[in-house]
Order: sequence, then structure tokens, then C-alpha cells
Amino acid sequence: MISRRALSGLLVTLVGPSSVAGNALVLGHCRGSCANIDLPALGYDTFCQSFFDIAASGRLRAVATGPEIRREMRSLFRERRLYRPSHDDMRILWRDAADGFSVVKVEFDLECGVPVRGCLGVPDGELKGLILLGHGMASTPERCFDDADKDYMNALGKQLCQDGYAVWCPYIVQIGNLESQNNIAAMLASHGVSAHNVSCASIDAGEIVCRKLTGVSGLNVGVYGVSWGAFLALHLEAATGRMRPTVVSGYMRDEKKFLMSPVISKNLGIELAAYIHFSNGRAKYTGAELACLTCPCPLFVEIGNRDAANTTELGRDEKFAEMQSVYASSGHPHSIEMAVFDGVHEVGGTRARPWLYQQLTSPAYQVTSRLKNAVAL
Repeated sequence: MISRRALSGLLVTLVGPSSVAGNALVLGHCRGSCANIDLPALGYDTFCQSFFDIAASGRLRAVATGPEIRREMRSLFRERRLYRPSHDDMRILWRDAADGFSVVKVEFDLECGVPVRGCLGVPDGELKGLILLGHGMASTPERCFDDADKDYMNALGKQLCQDGYAVWCPYIVQIGNLESQNNIAAMLASHGVSAHNVSCASIDAGEIVCRKLTGVSGLNVGVYGVSWGAFLALHLEAATGRMRPTVVSGYMRDEKKFLMSPVISKNLGIELAAYIHFSNGRAKYTGAELACLTCPCPLFVEIGNRDAANTTELGRDEKFAEMQSVYASSGHPHSIEMAVFDGVHEVGGTRARPWLYQQLTSPAYQVTSRLKNAVAL
């Protein structure tokens, strides 16, 4: 572990002076509709629009040289490998101090030409490890580190930092709805670039970002995905087999039941299907096929008991049982758990965070994940 005193000098030395100073994490009050406030205020609407300018200027490239993707997941990712961050300098947008930790917002390009923006939170005390955090639809990295007016992410990034972990949270591209995500995905696909690969690669890049900004390598790494970010976290592990302990928050259902439910049938004029529904990958949904690829990676699923998107009627318990059965038949029955907590579609964390920390310090992590991560990096 390394102290914050040692990290502070490295941050200045490696990345230079910040371009924006102070109050970067003071967000507007959203009153339950944070995307409407955050996206224009933080510039994410124009950031997403810039993708179209990049495409028009011919700067998108179907190039991927990152970690290898398993054959079963390649149709979803459109490549044999993840996109890797380019070798260009990381651009610092701002840095700010918070309660017990600091946050640096950066931008860099993936080798496919798509830019990534995200926030790295670094605790003031000793650095225990690194958590790759995938947020859900209509949230932002900044909102994950600020609890003045929380959205369904419940300021998870702040909690993780205050527990002593560095947290990398990239912006998952969308402007608050599926329509925007699908439109961007379609445009990128027309240039041979996979939006799903971009999102997963943005999360996976956290180890490189943390190393560049802090100078620290060899950290124990866990993953925490929420809502759409949970989908990404599952697919990242299934695709790469990195064996990083993973929390899946706010996602466990039978996708076929969801697509046949009144949510869809009574709202046919509203785009509720995601681009992922049109993929022909067999292991894209929760269930036995996906579990065969994630096993024996430690998984912890947390769902609110009033989460209308992940009910028993939509197959929550049935699909978890399928995954649990695969783990049990493979000799790893204790490597997958699910907790249903008192809440809605939101981060719980009460059991998930201690579970994740315990996994990151376990002897099994040292034997499996650390070796795989060293080879991948």
C-alpha cells in the first residue's frame, strides 16, 4: 500500500497542472432527474456529439490490440481483442479535493479513435487496491463521487474511496436514454467500431489510467458494475477471463421475459430495446451460457427488493439459479452469491463492499487474478 503523501507528488509530476481548479465535484441539485442537470452542465452532451465529428473527419479505425476476447463473445465486441488506450498523453480536465480523497478527471483516446472521459478517485490514506466502476444509464462519473444529491449510484465512488480504494469510473456513452446509446452505437458500427467494446475497454483501461496518474502498479483489482454497468462488468469478465472479483448491482433477469413483458408491449412507440438485444451472441444474457464463461470468477449480485426491472416475475431468481448451478457443478459453489436488500433500482453496498474487499485480500486472488492481470498488462 502507498500513502496519499507519496501519491500527491506523483500526480503533479506525471500529469502536470490541472486545467480546471476547485469545486469540480459541486453538482447541481437534480431532484431525481440528474441526467437533465448533469449532462449539459458537465459537457457530456457535446462530448457525445463530438463522436460524429470524429467520424466525419475519418479518425475512426477498426483497430484493437488489447486483451484477447474469447471466441464466444467476439460477435458482441466485433473484434478479437479489446481496444487499448492510445499512446498519446492523457489530458487532465480538472482535479479536486473531496472528503478524504481527491478526484482527477481525464480524457484520452482509444486506439479506435474514440475518446474516453472518466474520473479517478484516490484516497488520502493508504491505497488498498483499485475498483473499476461502471455506472448505469443517465448517471455520470462525477455523480458517483458526490453525495450532496445522490442518484441511484448512491455516491458509490465516494464510499469506495473513503474505504481506501482508488476508483476508476469512465463515462459510459449515452445522453440519458437508450435512443442516444443506440444511435451512437449504430454510427460507430458503420465505421467498423463496436460501442460495446468501447464501453468495456473504457472500464478495463482503469489499470493503465491509475498507473499513469499515480505511478503505482500491481494493485489488487475488483469490478463493480451498476445497472447497465453491471451488464458491462459481466461481459468484460466473460470476454477476457481476468478473474477480477465482480459485483453485479441492479441486474439479474430473464431478458426474453423482459422483452415480452407489458413494459415493452404497452410502450411499443418508445425505444426500450438496447443495441445488445440485436446481437446474435448466445452468452450475452444472464444464465447458464454466461456463467460458463465467468466461472470461477467470484461474483456477488445485489438487487433491491423493490427493483421493478429485476423482479421474480422477470426471472431474477430463475436466472441466478442457472448461474449458481454452473458454479456448483464446476466445483465453485461459494464463488457466486446474491443478496436482495431493502431498496429500489439502486446501489446497496452494505454486503457487496465487504465481500469485494474480502475477495481482494484472499489467497485465491493472489493465485488467480494477480497472475492473469500481470500477463494481460
